[in-house]
Amino acid sequence: MTDEDGWHLGQQLLELLAVISSYPDEESAVRGAAERAAQALEAEVAAVVFGDHVAASVGFPAGQAPDGDLVAVARHEQEKLKVPGVGDCATVTAKWGGTHPGGLVLARWDEAFTVQEQNLVRGMARLLELTLNMLRAMQRSDRQAQENAELLKSLRQRQRLVEHLFDIQRAISRRRPLAQILDMITGAAQDLLGDDIVGLWLRETPDGEDTKLVAHVGLRTGVARYRPKVPLAEAGAAGQAMLTDDVVVLHGYGETSSLIAELTDGRLCASMAAPVHDSGTVTGSLMVGSHRQTRAYSASDVQTLRAFAEHVSLALTDANTVDRMYQAFHDSLTGLASRGLFLEQLSKRLGAAEHEAKRVALLFLDLDRFKAVNDTLGHAAGDDLLTITAGRLKSQLRAIDVAARFGGDEFAVLLYGVSTIADAVRVAERILRTLGEPMPIAGRQLRVNASIGIALSTPGMPDPADLMRRADVAMYQAKRNGRGRLEIFTDEMLLSFPRE
Repeated sequence: MTDEDGWHLGQQLLELLAVISSYPDEESAVRGAAERAAQALEAEVAAVVFGDHVAASVGFPAGQAPDGDLVAVARHEQEKLKVPGVGDCATVTAKWGGTHPGGLVLARWDEAFTVQEQNLVRGMARLLELTLNMLRAMQRSDRQAQENAELLKSLRQRQRLVEHLFDIQRAISRRRPLAQILDMITGAAQDLLGDDIVGLWLRETPDGEDTKLVAHVGLRTGVARYRPKVPLAEAGAAGQAMLTDDVVVLHGYGETSSLIAELTDGRLCASMAAPVHDSGTVTGSLMVGSHRQTRAYSASDVQTLRAFAEHVSLALTDANTVDRMYQAFHDSLTGLASRGLFLEQLSKRLGAAEHEAKRVALLFLDLDRFKAVNDTLGHAAGDDLLTITAGRLKSQLRAIDVAARFGGDEFAVLLYGVSTIADAVRVAERILRTLGEPMPIAGRQLRVNASIGIALSTPGMPDPADLMRRADVAMYQAKRNGRGRLEIFTDEMLLSFPRE
């Protein structure tokens, strides 16, 4: 889902709140919620289910809704829903409990619901639940006017929660820095719950027994800035939430470590924590705490904290997924593109060059003294040499160029949109100069030259293997001609290097 899609869905959720809270009775609110939910998520079917009863549904002809199947989906007894004229559709269900338990069911044919969409459906269900509670309360006697006011306050509070969560989801989708997103969440949790303290704790390792403070609001800054770590068993509500994988509420300090008391200035009277997950595994917890002796956490407070903890989980899972993808397509030592990613980019750029009447230059580099450094000074020195080489290589390239390590001491560079071979030669000469400068390795200043082969694409050359072979042949010609130099591919070189 694109960032624009996320923005659109968020706006639909806010519109849902405005629409259903304006309905005068339960029946119209339920019908309106189903219609708005189907429209917001472009679903073929939407329904509201109470127990064994389908209160409202859209997407079926009048009187032909498959109530039994909708109830089965709401109970998670059935994953697909057969829709006449469409076929089997993917479903998503968000349920609520209380005195009038129910669920919001949606079904869509063309694609499964994303994690972000599932969270939005849960938000819709929560808004519908609160609205129905408010409507039922408003139908009671005037003696319950105060209760109605509290429900309205809760509804407005829920709207603020939706706005906070939407901002957080947008930050995640835009790949904002993880630390910034976690600070957003802790700040939003304090704003909505009104507590004096918010702390996000993450395990040092997936199976570790220690937890570390990574984001906070209201904790003692002089202590918190050192990112202290505490054994799980001594981390109070935060540690117990991780150990039990459930929301935990505590009063006072109990068995917490002295560090927790120091962080909170000894003023913590009540605390609540919800577990945080990364790809389904408990990896931390989000804790809120109050200095007030009378602080009691309601069911609504628990739901709010869970919502923020879920978004911490989303942020962690997303960031780690991106990191794993980066590691899969980049050399772990130098950070340059991997061979696979480079070949993929080369193929794409050659295709684009054909279409845009541009040219691609390919440079193959081989360090001339790498083996000697590796053998005499050790592998750590060899790794330093490769890392410095990669940094200097990148310093001579544009943002649209791609550098890769092919393995050992071989590197490749893709230059896109060059006009003539002279453009590629100028880049290669800069690379030779910067690589020829002394490198601080193993306490010494070493000079390591490189041999560079250059090949320029020609019209009608869509096969990256052809261009790679030409650059490779030119690089070996540079080595043959004395190393520490560059050579431009010519057809005559193929006669001297009949290599497969």
